[in-house]
Amino acid sequence: MNPIEYHYVYYSYEEWGRGYFGSRTCKCLPEEDIKYFGSYADKTFKPTQKIILKDDYLTRADAYADEIILQEYYKVVENPHFANRSYQTSTSFSVYGLQYSEEHKRKISQARKGNKSSSGMSGKSHSEETKRKMRGRSHSEEAKKKISKATKGRKLTADHKKKISESTKGKSKTITEKRKQSVINRAAARTGVPGHKLTEETKRKISKATQGRIPWNKGLKGVQKSSTSKKLYYNGILYDSISSAIKITGKSHYYIKKYGDFIT
Repeated sequence: MNPIEYHYVYYSYEEWGRGYFGSRTCKCLPEEDIKYFGSYADKTFKPTQKIILKDDYLTRADAYADEIILQEYYKVVENPHFANRSYQTSTSFSVYGLQYSEEHKRKISQARKGNKSSSGMSGKSHSEETKRKMRGRSHSEEAKKKISKATKGRKLTADHKKKISESTKGKSKTITEKRKQSVINRAAARTGVPGHKLTEETKRKISKATQGRIPWNKGLKGVQKSSTSKKLYYNGILYDSISSAIKITGKSHYYIKKYGDFIT
């Protein structure tokens, strides 16, 4: 039986210096993977701390997706705060500013010339009629209306839902703006690395939207809003707060909050 693999995204950093965003797959609990700080190429980078940003990914591809979001948002290659020298892409590393020498380009060109296509289309091109057929048929507006009318209100059976679920397993899903913002907010909250500042226009919109709003705890005494100050049970032991549980157990904030039972 193969051991369970855990996928997680992390931020490793020097105590008073630079940081590094990356993703990792390991066969131990992420919080126990204490010796790994990243596959960085910068030998002057000496991280001693690591923060696990998220560790409940089902696949490595999902972890890669969040790593890409963070690296692109913070511009880690150009930003001097980070030790990243390359951007993670969906399948490989893309080194910033990499240039091939003329000799290297010539060798690549020669290798490609000697590699004949196995499709039998070398030196040929498709006709316009064939290209049109390959692009597929577009529905008329009337057909689109009929399809829309026929599918409205349709409920999927349990068997149909199961087939859809099985067909989509392992496939990368579209990264929405909501997911991007969630990943960025989580990183900013846990690492303390400053992100992009709000524009004055955005600040005005937030101020306008919250004007006249009554605070949720107005008139209430002894009500705690933050879960970090609530008592909780973790592994059968009562703790005064998340902070005390982290200090005593050595577990991460994420694990304590996820698996702890809060006393309301």
